[in-house]
Amino acid sequence: MMQSMILFLVAFLVGADELMLGSILEPIGNDLSVQPSQVTLFITAYSLAIAICAPYLGRLSDRVGRIRIMLPACFVFGVASITTGIVHDFELAIASRVITGIASAGMLPIAFALAGDAKGNRAMRQIVMVQAGLTLGMITSPAIGALLTQLLSWRAAFIILGVAALLVGAMSVVFMNNKHDESKVLDTLPPITDVIHLPGALRAILAMCLGLGGGIGVFNLIGLHIRDTSELALGWVGAIYAALGIVSVVGNMCVGRACRWLGSSRAVMRVALMVCIPCSAWVFSNEMSTVTAYLPALVLWSLAGGVGSPALQAHIASLSDEHRGVLMSSGMSMMHFGVAIWSALAGFAYSVGSEWVAVVALLLFGSAVVILKPVGNAEQSERYS
Repeated sequence: MMQSMILFLVAFLVGADELMLGSILEPIGNDLSVQPSQVTLFITAYSLAIAICAPYLGRLSDRVGRIRIMLPACFVFGVASITTGIVHDFELAIASRVITGIASAGMLPIAFALAGDAKGNRAMRQIVMVQAGLTLGMITSPAIGALLTQLLSWRAAFIILGVAALLVGAMSVVFMNNKHDESKVLDTLPPITDVIHLPGALRAILAMCLGLGGGIGVFNLIGLHIRDTSELALGWVGAIYAALGIVSVVGNMCVGRACRWLGSSRAVMRVALMVCIPCSAWVFSNEMSTVTAYLPALVLWSLAGGVGSPALQAHIASLSDEHRGVLMSSGMSMMHFGVAIWSALAGFAYSVGSEWVAVVALLLFGSAVVILKPVGNAEQSERYS
C-alpha cells in the first residue's frame, strides 16, 4: 500500500511540474525581465530533457534496478525545483529546468515500470495509481501555481514543489528498499535501438506518440475553442478543465474492468481512441455559443482518455519483463515528443480553422488505432488483461 502511495506521489509531482507553468508565465517573465513568450523555454527545456534522457535511464533501471534510479532522481528533482525558485538569472533558471527534466526522466517512467513489475493483478492496480497521480497533478497544478503566485510568489510554487519532492524522496528511503523492486536485473543489456525489435514494441511506442501525445496536443486547445465560441470567463474554463480531469481519473479507475470486458489492454486503448474520434470531431467542427452543447462530448472524451492511457501503459509493460524499464521510458519519451510536435500542428490547424483540428485529431487517433491492430491471428499475450 505504501509503495502504491509513493508511486502516486512521484507521478503527481511530475504531472504538477509539467503544467504548473501555464498559469504563471507572465509573472515569471516580469520578474526575470524577459517576455512571457520566452518563459515557454522553461517548458521546452524540461520536455526535451525528459524526452531525450528517459530511454537511457529506463535502460539503466533494467541494469541496476528501478529504486536505485528513482530515489536519487526524486532528490535531484527537489533541489533543481528549489533552485528554479531562488535564481534571478534567466539562463540559470533554464539550466535548472533542464536538470529538473532529467530528474523527471528518472521518476515518472521508472514509476510506471516499477508498477508494471508487480505480480499478478497488483501490476494493473499500481499502474492505475501512477496514472491517477499523473492526471491529478496535471489538472490541479495550474490552479495551485496561480494561487501560490497570487498569495506569495511564483518562486514559492517551485520551492514548495521542490520541498515536496524531497519529502517524497525521504519517504521512499524509509518505506521502500530493494525488496520492493521486483524487476529482473540484467547483467547485460542490448542497445536501446534493439528493444524496438521486440514483438509489438515499435507499434506501441508509436501509439504513445500519436494517440497520447496527439491527444494531449489537441485536448489543450479545448479551452481556447470554448473561449472563442462562448466567451466564457477564464476562471470557468479552468473549472471545466479541472472537472474533465476528475472524469479522467474516474476513467483510470475503470481500466481493469474494461480490460476484462474487452480481453486485453491493447483492445481497450483501441476502443478508447475510436471514442475520441467522434468526440473531437463534434467539439472542433461546431461553433456553439453555449458551453453545455460541448459538455457531453468533452465528458465522454475525457472518460475514454482516462481509460485508454493506463491501458496503453499496461500493454507496453506486458511486452517484456526483462526490458520493461527501457520500454516504458521510450514510450514516455515518444509521448513528450508527440505533445511538442502535435501541439504545434494542432495550433497551426486552429489558426486556419477549428474544423482542421478535427481533421488532425482524426489522422492521429485513426493512425494509432491502425498501429495497435493485432498482426495476423496471433495477438501479443498480456499479463494485465
